[in-house]
Amino acid sequence: FIDDTKVDAMLRTLASKRNLILQGPPGVGKTFVARSLAYCHMGDKDKGRLGFVQFHQSYSYEDFVQGIRPDGQGGFQVKDGVFKRFCDQAWLDESREYVFIIDEINRGNIAKIFGETITLLEEDKREGGTFPIKCHLPLSKEDFSLPPNLYILGTMNTADRSIAMLDIALRR
Repeated sequence: FIDDTKVDAMLRTLASKRNLILQGPPGVGKTFVARSLAYCHMGDKDKGRLGFVQFHQSYSYEDFVQGIRPDGQGGFQVKDGVFKRFCDQAWLDESREYVFIIDEINRGNIAKIFGETITLLEEDKREGGTFPIKCHLPLSKEDFSLPPNLYILGTMNTADRSIAMLDIALRR
């Protein structure tokens, strides 16, 4: 239902920038298209190489990157979030491409969710890029960077007023 030239353009953008945000009104199939683009980009319908999360107002850095969680024995321990775990998985399999979908990306507080890792989204800041950088995670004290085989697809509802609050870093 999407013209082949538009699909090709989206795939080229994803390949070159490593990030792509699909936007549109509710109910037009943005999430479906994101999954389809991910599989086309990977060249395989491998669900093990596709990550997914949906942002909302209470979603946080602790859920996404890393946080302190109860250990079940009355104490606490540092736990990796869904995005960090997915990145670690991609680092272990650098010969294949991985795609992480962030549904409703504009519904979350981008600064609160990404924290210092927001800069890592840019293609040239990733490992293998022109200006590769690593962030020092405050809880585990480990260095963190995005693997070169990781691609990020976001979806954004244009009817939502929170679109105006979307971080300028993501607009690049």
